[in-house]
Amino acid sequence: MGNSDGLLDPKKYYIGFLILVLIFGVLFYFLPTAPIGFWKGLCLSLLLSLFIYNFRFYLLWKHSKEGFLLQFGTTVLSFFIHSAVLVLFIWRGEREGFVIGFFIAHFANLLILVFAR
Repeated sequence: MGNSDGLLDPKKYYIGFLILVLIFGVLFYFLPTAPIGFWKGLCLSLLLSLFIYNFRFYLLWKHSKEGFLLQFGTTVLSFFIHSAVLVLFIWRGEREGFVIGFFIAHFANLLILVFAR
């Protein structure tokens, strides 16, 4: 999986993900007054993203010839999974702190994807 054909580089993604977790860990240490829903949304979004991208890397490793189609398909799958989880937790009564944390982690993960190509 080289950078020349636009495929994700798993090593770069995992390094970026680790840096993101460390940044959020430092924020958790210095911002203990943030609502617990914020941290729940943040952690849930990061875990979902990690599982989805592990699945994506596995598929790309097994079926490297269909790289673009697999990336597109797993991106659509990721969108639907994140949407379903967000709707489920809002339906269960989570407040705006959860939604804000969820979207912050989701878009931070998208930034990692930009740099992992």
